[in-house]
Amino acid sequence: MDNTQRVSEDVVHVKTDPKFEKWANVHGFCPNALPHPEKWPARPLLFRLSPGCHDVPVESVCQAWGRFEENNQSKYLELNKTGEGETAQGSLPVSTHTFKFETALFVGTGILRLPSELTGEYFKGKNRKSSILVQGKFKKKLSFRTVYTGQEFCHPVKSPGYLVTKAALSLFKTLSPSMEANIVAENDKTMLPNATHFMSPLAGTASVIQITDEKNAPKLSPTTRIVEDLTGLGGDFTDSMKKYPDMEKRIVWRRKFFQKIKNLEKYEFDTKKVWTFDFYNDKLLMDELKLAILGSKYDITKYLAGQPLRILSKIKGTEEYLWNFELWHERQTEAWDESKNNKVVINGSPRTSQELKAGWKEEAEKHQSNNSSTRST
Repeated sequence: MDNTQRVSEDVVHVKTDPKFEKWANVHGFCPNALPHPEKWPARPLLFRLSPGCHDVPVESVCQAWGRFEENNQSKYLELNKTGEGETAQGSLPVSTHTFKFETALFVGTGILRLPSELTGEYFKGKNRKSSILVQGKFKKKLSFRTVYTGQEFCHPVKSPGYLVTKAALSLFKTLSPSMEANIVAENDKTMLPNATHFMSPLAGTASVIQITDEKNAPKLSPTTRIVEDLTGLGGDFTDSMKKYPDMEKRIVWRRKFFQKIKNLEKYEFDTKKVWTFDFYNDKLLMDELKLAILGSKYDITKYLAGQPLRILSKIKGTEEYLWNFELWHERQTEAWDESKNNKVVINGSPRTSQELKAGWKEEAEKHQSNNSSTRST
């Protein structure tokens, strides 16, 4: 398929608030179109590498991530179907298999795990809603002080209200004193990308960290449980296993230790060891993109305002990523309303799915006709 063509029936618009459309237009890399959910292997979820952040062959990742502009400068979406399966559309597996990824700073393997029959052994006896394991090697030596993890957003998120936001930030700050948070107002005029973010040092944030040589690295699977072990760092961690034989106490001590900047500056991620990180949580239902708090569920997609939830690590203050994964829910697309034929506001104009597809098909045919005319001359 020509990379300027698109199968109109295979793409779907992302629902967003019209007032944020100007942000997406300025940045150019905020996706407002995705592969149709019918092509998502983990439907209603789309879990994938964030485009532009990973060194992977183009044929292994669906390119249906760009922006769809209704003008003569349209960037057409090519749906690449030459990966592991014709329905993969660039998705990463959820709960079933590991996946490989690589950036300029890190090369490794990962697996996102949600409660299921396959992952039951991992979640058994634990109050956890999800887990993502990341394992690999750093390609450059990096100071613990510079490597962060968390959430960042291309444009502002919708505020649930001043008091709720203030309370949430206070809670996050208590849990992670070294966290750096910034929430950009909806009427912000600078329109800087990723200005809204919640980031904290990777070494003090990961739920569990295990450092090994290649021979002793744990094999990732739907049921893998890793052991908190940083003795390979030496220094303060040389006798940590003996000092804190209980793993939970070792984790608490490590996270408290790395709340201090001076302690982060003592250590670095080296390039010889294998690093395995587990990130788990007990409140976010990733399969629904809802928060479970005090027996109630709260839909966070309406606050994301047409943006994915991210699982990332990066160099603080840069656009250099170690990894960057996106998690979307079908509710964030106009396909969610197709069965009711509801009109969805896209680029400020309410249209049905059928109207959108008719317009896409007409534009694609016109573009193909123009290309044919150009070649004939």
